[in-house]
Amino acid sequence: MARFTFSAGNARALARAPLYALGALIALLVPRSPRRWVLASGIGLGEGSLVLHEHVRAVDPARHLTWLASSRAELAEARARGLRALPKRGPRGLWATLRAGVVVVTHGFGDVNRFGVSGARVVQLWHGIPLKRLHLDTGAALRLPLIGSLPGVARFVAALYRRAGAQIALFPVASERVGARIRTAFGLPASRVIAVGDPRDDVLLRGTAASRRQAARALVSAALRAAGGTGLPDAGPVVLYAPTWRDGAPDAAIPTPAEWQAIPAWADRAGATLLIRSHPLGQGSYAEGAARSPRIRLLGRAALTDVTPALPAVDLVVTDYSSIAFDAAIAEVPSVFFAPDLPQYLATRGLYQPYREFSGGEPATTWAETLDRVDAALDGPGRQAALAHARWLRDELVDHLDGRATERVYSAILELLGEPVDATENAVPARPAESDDERRSVTRYRLTLTAIATSDRSTPPDAHVEARGPVLALEGRATATIESLALVGPRQTLHAAVEQHGDRFTAVVELVGERWGRAGLAPASGEYRLETRFVGAPHATARAAVEGAIAEPVAVEHPLLRAELRADAGTLVLRVEPPLADDERGASAQKRLEAQYRRRTATPENAVFFESFYSQTVACNPLAIDRELARVRPDVTRYWSVVDRSIAVPEGAIAIVEGSAEWWRVRADARLLVVNDWLRKRWMPRPHQRVLQTWHGTMLKRLALDREGVGLRTRIAVRRESGRWDALLAQNDYAAAIFRRAYAFRGPVWVEGYPRTDALVTMSAQERAALRARLGVRPDQRAVLYAPTWRDDTAQMVDYLDLPGLPAALAALPGEHVVLVRGHSRTLRHGRDLDAEGLIDVTTYPDMADLLAAADVVITDYSSLMFDITAVDTPLVLFTPDLEHYRRELRGFYFDLLAEAPVPVARTRDEVLAELAHLAAGDARPTASPALQRWRERFTPRDDGRASERVVARILAAGMLPPA
Repeated sequence: MARFTFSAGNARALARAPLYALGALIALLVPRSPRRWVLASGIGLGEGSLVLHEHVRAVDPARHLTWLASSRAELAEARARGLRALPKRGPRGLWATLRAGVVVVTHGFGDVNRFGVSGARVVQLWHGIPLKRLHLDTGAALRLPLIGSLPGVARFVAALYRRAGAQIALFPVASERVGARIRTAFGLPASRVIAVGDPRDDVLLRGTAASRRQAARALVSAALRAAGGTGLPDAGPVVLYAPTWRDGAPDAAIPTPAEWQAIPAWADRAGATLLIRSHPLGQGSYAEGAARSPRIRLLGRAALTDVTPALPAVDLVVTDYSSIAFDAAIAEVPSVFFAPDLPQYLATRGLYQPYREFSGGEPATTWAETLDRVDAALDGPGRQAALAHARWLRDELVDHLDGRATERVYSAILELLGEPVDATENAVPARPAESDDERRSVTRYRLTLTAIATSDRSTPPDAHVEARGPVLALEGRATATIESLALVGPRQTLHAAVEQHGDRFTAVVELVGERWGRAGLAPASGEYRLETRFVGAPHATARAAVEGAIAEPVAVEHPLLRAELRADAGTLVLRVEPPLADDERGASAQKRLEAQYRRRTATPENAVFFESFYSQTVACNPLAIDRELARVRPDVTRYWSVVDRSIAVPEGAIAIVEGSAEWWRVRADARLLVVNDWLRKRWMPRPHQRVLQTWHGTMLKRLALDREGVGLRTRIAVRRESGRWDALLAQNDYAAAIFRRAYAFRGPVWVEGYPRTDALVTMSAQERAALRARLGVRPDQRAVLYAPTWRDDTAQMVDYLDLPGLPAALAALPGEHVVLVRGHSRTLRHGRDLDAEGLIDVTTYPDMADLLAAADVVITDYSSLMFDITAVDTPLVLFTPDLEHYRRELRGFYFDLLAEAPVPVARTRDEVLAELAHLAAGDARPTASPALQRWRERFTPRDDGRASERVVARILAAGMLPPA
């Protein structure tokens, strides 16, 4: 079976660079004709390219169309169907591509002769609505073999993807919402991504349900006969199983011998035919099933190139993460979702929407469970529920259900070429009178916005709303009763107060509010999309029509934020930005402010500049030092660098937004800078300034110069950075020795314990109860905190536990559990909060020490919190599913974790659940075991709750601040 991985594909593309350059040079010399088009598809003769080819051939026979084939069989089939066809490889395919004014592909430039694409108008017809993150949106696609973990590799591969994407002139998609995914994945401007529908799906929408089913059954039967079998039986349900591929990994759903016995027995009992269409790029074989029963039939690509036209022939689809579920929904065929490797898949790939939203709930994880669900979905209430979910998927992601996407794509290409569009010639034959397209395009749940107003605290929108900052007032129509309405961002949701009378509604959204117990905060910077939940709807909808003048952007300015409302992605989008002035925004303004910062003579100020995790939060050792400094030296001004005003600073401190003129001033004038990560290159030391580097944890992972493959540029940067530090804080002697070597640091290292653990060690029962209430944890709940570290090869938090499904698994244990999920600070601006019953995403909660104090059990992997938490008796479980990959390919370790860890180390989800079951049953290990005692003596000997006192005393004794 064919095998493909992103890293290998990227390596091949890089190796072809000289040929691409040569092709681009030749393309400059060969004139292209807009009358010549080449078309092809990565699957063979099929997909949207073939649909468009047949349409253009019918309405414009004089246009010179050439199909480029990847194999001899495809070439013969194309010619047998009357297409002008050439092999894509070789001089004839290259010449045809070089002369073509329009190049139409469905997978990528490799569909045609990739070396002749430069300078052509490329029309990219994608091969389905994406659920899995694509290209620039996933770290899985930005890898190279062997060197994939080295710094800069992902950026380099991303640049290659952007360069390729820049050649795409037109990218038709199914809807505005899908278009938003495509724009980020390919780095395309909105003008090139058009929501006109997908030509490949027209066959699912034309004619009547009966005519579509008849044609599809004939297609499938012919394919089965051509493969040496018989056609579909006249009676009995037909189920199509179509899993996706796994970037070169084996298919986890291939049945065991016992399951291969159960599946034919089920088919006989149900009188069903099971068609299996495994992905051609996957690994593993389903051939055993066909050998066991005539009711199990293989319908691979060799038998049927394009499965989309065959979907009306089946009664049910079984899939995992494949976009075929969207196509099936368009065909009004429901799906059952079978995902046995969900945690592993999500950890390595990532999706554009939460999986359980896509699947309509918990997926099946075994074949036995899948077959039970298939039985339920074939008839009765179970089928109605499955159909309702399929229609929701369709309505969320498809804008047009008229079967005329091909016409619109053709018209868009003609407009791109500057040719006139003749609507009459471009029309398809009229559909029969009994067509049910009109019924199919009607949905019960729709929201239309007709008016938007903004106001601030001085002009509340009405007498019943007490405004505390900028307020958005929305008006519109709704086709059903609104249950809730909100602007939903990746890490925050802005809820609206809604009033509805009949089909008219008004909604008010306050942009400044409370978060984690702190009031007066702006929303975090980013995009927020309007989502509406209607009474009776299976899910919230992210779609909203925007009418009239309000389709133009609406600006919001306030001392705490800048924002813009606009119609985008099939809904209303609010983009929030930091409150920088006009002369502080943009690269040129920052370059000017930096030049001024470097030129000006600083005025020393009795102040401290605090920064935690690159201004993303207020936490860790700098926060603990701030508290103690405020207690003993209230005369010192305390500034906190923040990326925006969504971040709360301590009482009495002053927030300064990174990049503002005041931020640049304080960086120059403050006498002391306290940071827990690199200062970054924009800082220039002044004679009156001192820097305390607190760092952010004792290390298991190798750092800086201790990492393998460190290049000269990185070595220079490391030594330059450590040369800026006047003192370095270490939690213990072990860390101090590593810091000196890994950062070539020759200054004083203060081994005083970690200030950030003071709150963890000293928190009272009353303070802990108040903290848990603030987090939303009830007194009777057992809080399980999962806090993994970040990965160099992915921007998002890894999830090998299937976190949304973890609360359901914990429900079987004694007592009531709640799951707290905390992503690393480096994943804060990536991904989105998880949403599930029994789960609280605390990634945006500022201070990890509070979360450790609130937890009853802590789960982590390679994070430094494994050292902090052992300063107290809270049970710890280490979950290391990718240990070998992390140790060998990403970072490497300073010691053997498996040999030295004084706590349980789990390698699988089941092992984690087993450890949690032991703890819930009261089978906890002794809190003072010899191994744990040795661990504490080595790593937390001074974490006694008074580290902040000692560190601040040393700051003052060293003269880093002037006397009071």
